[in-house]
Amino acid sequence: QTFDDYEVIAVDDCSTDKTCEVVESYLPKFARGGVERLHLIKSQVNSGGAGTPRNTGLRYSLGKYIFLMDADDAIVETALDELYKTAEKFNADVVHCEQWFVAPNDTVTTDINKLKTASIKDIDLRFSSKSVEKPTLISSDLSNKVKEFCECKFWWAPWGHLIKRNLLVKHNIKFSNLRIADDLIFSFFVMTVADKIVYIPDVIYVWRMLQNSNSRNASSVEKNISRRSYDIFNGIEHLDEFMNRFEFFKQHPEYKYLVFDFFTERQAGNYLYIYAQIPAWQLDPLIRRELAEVKDKTALTSFLFARMNLMNVQLMRAQNLLRQQPKEIQDFQRQHEIIQRQQLQIQQLEQQLRNVHDVFR
Repeated sequence: QTFDDYEVIAVDDCSTDKTCEVVESYLPKFARGGVERLHLIKSQVNSGGAGTPRNTGLRYSLGKYIFLMDADDAIVETALDELYKTAEKFNADVVHCEQWFVAPNDTVTTDINKLKTASIKDIDLRFSSKSVEKPTLISSDLSNKVKEFCECKFWWAPWGHLIKRNLLVKHNIKFSNLRIADDLIFSFFVMTVADKIVYIPDVIYVWRMLQNSNSRNASSVEKNISRRSYDIFNGIEHLDEFMNRFEFFKQHPEYKYLVFDFFTERQAGNYLYIYAQIPAWQLDPLIRRELAEVKDKTALTSFLFARMNLMNVQLMRAQNLLRQQPKEIQDFQRQHEIIQRQQLQIQQLEQQLRNVHDVFR
């Protein structure tokens, strides 16, 4: 990195390869002036997700800012320098990158000539807003920030932000124990409590699309359902507990449900294809088992009940529209017949006028 005033904390979550040996080989290179700037922390038990080791890293961190990286990715040489300068210039709580590089397959490179640039619109075509052209401070209004988040304008990958560490400490922001959706919930927490968020056009992160990564690992249907169901059922509880801390969400519950809807849509959309692989009678015991493990079902039940009623209302409206269609068609036909008669009368009047004109001529 062109910026050298930083520390690296590597958390080994019981890896089975030579990760620790590789990290330890770098220890002498990061020792400067008697200060250890590279720290290797070894977990005793594999956590099964990214949240716990990330929390461990946050707990041991000492820097002014936090930048979280996934183990299989990279950053360009000027990354920390660009992020730090922007954060200091704006006194930002969060510096958010709207774009990133994508390295295909197993490519390991930070040569931008060999990488392609991507943003949220490349992942989901529904979100195609233009990226900022210069560092831009967004509105601190919470309603605006919630909308930004639910419109995917604030990409929730943890590696998309530089975060002021005191912000996390002050608000006790940590990663949840979810297996897949912990990054989305963490980023929502961060965005909610941050007063100054700066969007930047800088492309500094290299996302390696590895087929054997945790998020893409092809496991059994049952295991996939377990992981994703667990996240939906417990994620709602985490979000509800967090939002209940704010008077804003108490006074404006519509924003809370906007977040619930966004969260469940993102999670459910990722595993609908799994449901298509097995019949309902086999799904039933799997879902029952997952629900049984949820400690507090209040928020989840309330959310699902409200959504069920809303769907029923929408269905009733659709049925009413269908019932009204025959009458509307008849009314349209009658109006069409009236218009045809009027057109015929107009044609007859025009002919009479032409006859009168001929007589006077």
